[in-house]
Amino acid sequence: MMAVRQSRVLKDSLYSFIAWFLNGFVSLLPRNSSMIVGKIVGGLIAILSREGRKRAINNIECSLQVDRCEAQKIAKRCYQNVGKNLVEFLQFSGRLEKWVQNDISIEGKVHIDCALREGKGVIGVSGHLGNWELLPVSLATNGYEGRAITRELRSKWLNQFVHQHRKKAGYISLNRDRSIREALSCLNRNELLGILADIDTKTKGVFVQFFNLSAYTPYGPVAIALKTGSPILPMFIIRQTNDKHRLVVEPPLNLQQTGDYQSDLVVNTQHFTKIIESYIRRYPEQWIWMHDRWKTQPKTR
Repeated sequence: MMAVRQSRVLKDSLYSFIAWFLNGFVSLLPRNSSMIVGKIVGGLIAILSREGRKRAINNIECSLQVDRCEAQKIAKRCYQNVGKNLVEFLQFSGRLEKWVQNDISIEGKVHIDCALREGKGVIGVSGHLGNWELLPVSLATNGYEGRAITRELRSKWLNQFVHQHRKKAGYISLNRDRSIREALSCLNRNELLGILADIDTKTKGVFVQFFNLSAYTPYGPVAIALKTGSPILPMFIIRQTNDKHRLVVEPPLNLQQTGDYQSDLVVNTQHFTKIIESYIRRYPEQWIWMHDRWKTQPKTR
């Protein structure tokens, strides 16, 4: 337990130092140069995160059924994407309007507009794919009001740093542990509520299949949808080969509502999880394979 705690402290310190060091530097760089820096930063994170790198390779090998060599290549590109994400995040304050106009395209915007005409808000479900931080930024810059549910980071300095940059980007994040009332108010105002629902967390969840393995998955999006009648729209932002981004909005989920609440939670959570998996299979180098996704397992009697 002590070793795990020390490892977490070191990881938090590493990310805090990298963010502090790069904060002023990358904002001055042109786009192409900043992406080169991002790749270097991602490689550095991979070297310093031996346990995470090993987990990423093992997860890729098992989930995608590829050999060790291919898994290592995907893991390398995965860390490079993380580095690029970090650099782009640090550039939020000065380049957003230009990014959205020139570097981010939106497909399926009509699904958001149609859903909002129902007057019950929209629950946008996504995963840690591409540069997920740009997803709410893109929507906010296109005139969509909303909130995004996020978790508090362990490092107080890093948590404050991240919140400040999100605020500069024009969107408000809600603490996942204290935000249910604010989330419902957001939907009551006919706004967008963003939720990332692809990781093993301490929030309430159910076990569903994810890459053919049982994975503990938050059912929050489904529970809120069943309570409010708000539609769930899967949406993803994908990094292109030229480091531009493509935001894809899927049609609303056809929710199962049988009256058996527990069954409806499982079936509908499995539904959106399968959609998230399909995008990860298409863009495996853009997901966070270093995350311990299958950490929680069903208790055996």
